Amino acid sequence: MPNYKLIPYGVSDFRAIRNGNKYYCDKTMYLPRMEETADFLFLIRPRRFGKSLFMSMMEYYYDINRKDDFESLFGGLWIADHPTELRGQFEVLKLDFSQVGGNIDNLYDNFNRYMCIALDVYAESYADRYPEGFIDKVKSYGTYDGKIGYINRVSNRFGHKKYLIIDEYDNFTNNVLNEKGEAVYHALTHASGFYRDVFKLFKGNFDRILMMGVSPVTLDDVTSGFNIAYNISTDPQFNMILGFSEDDVRQMIRYYQSVGAITADEEALVAEMKPWYDNYCFSEEAVLTDPKLFNSDMVLYYLKSIIAHGKAPKDMIDNNTRINLDKLLQLDKLEKVQTPNGVRHDILYKIALDGGILQNVNLSFPAYRMADKENFVSLLYYYGMLTYGKPDGAKSNLVIPNNNVRQQYNHYLLRGYQEIASFDVR
Repeated sequence: MPNYKLIPYGVSDFRAIRNGNKYYCDKTMYLPRMEETADFLFLIRPRRFGKSLFMSMMEYYYDINRKDDFESLFGGLWIADHPTELRGQFEVLKLDFSQVGGNIDNLYDNFNRYMCIALDVYAESYADRYPEGFIDKVKSYGTYDGKIGYINRVSNRFGHKKYLIIDEYDNFTNNVLNEKGEAVYHALTHASGFYRDVFKLFKGNFDRILMMGVSPVTLDDVTSGFNIAYNISTDPQFNMILGFSEDDVRQMIRYYQSVGAITADEEALVAEMKPWYDNYCFSEEAVLTDPKLFNSDMVLYYLKSIIAHGKAPKDMIDNNTRINLDKLLQLDKLEKVQTPNGVRHDILYKIALDGGILQNVNLSFPAYRMADKENFVSLLYYYGMLTYGKPDGAKSNLVIPNNNVRQQYNHYLLRGYQEIASFDVR
């Protein structure tokens, strides 16, 4: 076993990193900012950008059951010297909607089953704070709304505070949209759809909420335009909440050099990574003030190879970060789409050839408008296929961030050219 901190590639459990002698890039300084901003928060970031790890860190920080673990888990981090009054004050329900599995034809049953299991575990975790029989009573309810309603009534009677943390809030509905189309999705997220109702239930039964995902589409549909949470996705003070700055990357390299795990030159390593992983910015107001951000997953992927093999990975792109552009073009499934599919092809070609596009980002839009030109470009931004560049006129300058993303556009272009070349004109 190496005598230095391991690269936490693919690890999203905060305790596993802190207790397992793995390297952690400190993001705890954002906790006070979040507390001061609003009780109900919503944050969008691309896939593989550190969302799950950040939420795990929050769970351990706010959980009343883990209050005594504060020094062991957070010692040496920024928050250890700046703890807030809310530290260790909540019963925490952490949900991950990417775990809602099963046959997509049984939507409610799948969701209800997942929620019931999560709420039963919650009851078991905090049983010693409640009267005898609490667990049995929670388990006696066969639906998640019954369980939440009972937990809320009892917890309010005892003055217990509850924090809801939702990871991949839109994963479940994105799968429905892709596989079943807009009609099924609309029934799920509008009027009396159960997924719309569950968000109403959440806001009425928890003291604080944080939700993260990859796009604003589902939240717009289920909440009539963000009336459940304050959207901090493009707020400049949260621009760097996820991802690595260049300073973060350099500190990591220097640490591994100091323990002898890396012998390569720091400047050479940064120079090799920057064109592939750097240049993300999530707030137009921060374009000229904040350093650009590296994709954290890609940096760990690269450094893991450097430490293990002494050289960069054969493929500079981690497949886990790739976006399937074909899926974004399959928006014809949406029954109310007005924009011809060819327009979306043209947008991708323009971005690939020009390196970007002048277009403002829409913070909110429903699924049935997702294929509109402005919303389609905004979706590319949310998925990390575009990012804010230096201002250029009245509209936002959205640019391809790096070679990782550029290569994905180029593959799309190449396939189009190959299809044209193979067309039999006889």
